[in-house]
Amino acid sequence: MSSVKKPIIFYGWIVLALGFLAMMVAYGLRYNFSVFYDAILEDFGWARGATVAALSINLIIYALSAPISGSLADRFGIRKIVPLGAVLLGLALAACNRVSAIWQLYLFVGLTAFGSCAVGFVPHTAVVANWFSRRRGLALGVLNAGIIASALLAPGVEYLIATLNWRGAFLVFAGVSAVILAPLAAIFQRQRPEDKGLKADGAGEESTLKEQSASYELIVDKEWALQDWTLAKAVKTARFWWLAMLFLLWGLYAYTFIVHQVPYLTDAGYTRAFAARVVSTFGALGVAGSVCTFISDRIGREFTFTLASGSALAGVIVIMLIQNTLHPWMPYLYGVLFGFPLGLCSGVALATAADLFQGKHFGTIMGVLVGLLIGGGAIGPWLAGYIFDVTGNYAQAFPLIYFSVFASAALIWLAAPRKVRKVRYASR
Repeated sequence: MSSVKKPIIFYGWIVLALGFLAMMVAYGLRYNFSVFYDAILEDFGWARGATVAALSINLIIYALSAPISGSLADRFGIRKIVPLGAVLLGLALAACNRVSAIWQLYLFVGLTAFGSCAVGFVPHTAVVANWFSRRRGLALGVLNAGIIASALLAPGVEYLIATLNWRGAFLVFAGVSAVILAPLAAIFQRQRPEDKGLKADGAGEESTLKEQSASYELIVDKEWALQDWTLAKAVKTARFWWLAMLFLLWGLYAYTFIVHQVPYLTDAGYTRAFAARVVSTFGALGVAGSVCTFISDRIGREFTFTLASGSALAGVIVIMLIQNTLHPWMPYLYGVLFGFPLGLCSGVALATAADLFQGKHFGTIMGVLVGLLIGGGAIGPWLAGYIFDVTGNYAQAFPLIYFSVFASAALIWLAAPRKVRKVRYASR
């Protein structure tokens, strides 16, 4: 008889809730940078390309730090890494309050990357995967939803900026990270179920063995799936590079809109408060899309990602057509059409990576893929800002966005996760 306790409330949900909060804190500045960005532009009158370069520097530092943060979390555990990262993030955000020159903006916004990386997605992915096996897709979708949920803070951020100035808003963000998240993670977070005398999903030994047997039956290419994938092995495969290019292009077009959507709408004549509400709608739909990653368990990763990309493309067309304030429903339509697939594509891309390269070294592989995603996120916003500074509008940036959306949808078919593992429900 098993001596493993099965509590009424599985502790993994507490781990996941803390991870969700950590995602909102880690990526709060990134997903609301367009609100800060517009206020800082108004205050200093700097060029858009030069100002948005601060976020590009942040994303480059984050991309380089991602594999390291995963390795450190594996070595020292999430209860040490996340609290330390939260304090570092709080200090860097507090320093942003003192910005008076553009080089200081580059320095302090860049430094927030170290803390957000230690608090963020890469170390939490491995921990959530430890706690959830049968419901891993749902759990990772919820974790990813926490990232996009930070965009829901946009109206609150705009309110803080309106009442405390953008400098005061930075101090509020700093306090949440250092004073709230850091102690919660140190006290309640756990690396794996065994730390609490539990099993993944709260299951007993018998149900765990049944689940492992069912998962084995879904494998199409057993030689591939049973490999002990390391980063060195993965980079020698075409699939890794198709997936790497997908992450890069997806980051490029997603972050271009995340950063520039508020200035774009204010250029069209809308107020920043209105634009913040659109960003909040965008975030809410992104959260819904992330949670709906389970759709790909029914119709397949490739079909789901392609359909979501089609919706994202429709959203791009809608925002491109916005030139004035005559149709205030159009920005909200953009938020729906682009926000939901952004969240859904995020979850499906993560599930695809796990389908292809899951194993004990997956954290390192995922760290590299996330680094490439963020690398694309560093290029896109800067390039769009530069195009605006040169031409006076964003029109010439749209062809690059169209290409990125089309190409990323094609790349998931080339990566072909369906040829490695069947999705659970479509295989019945």
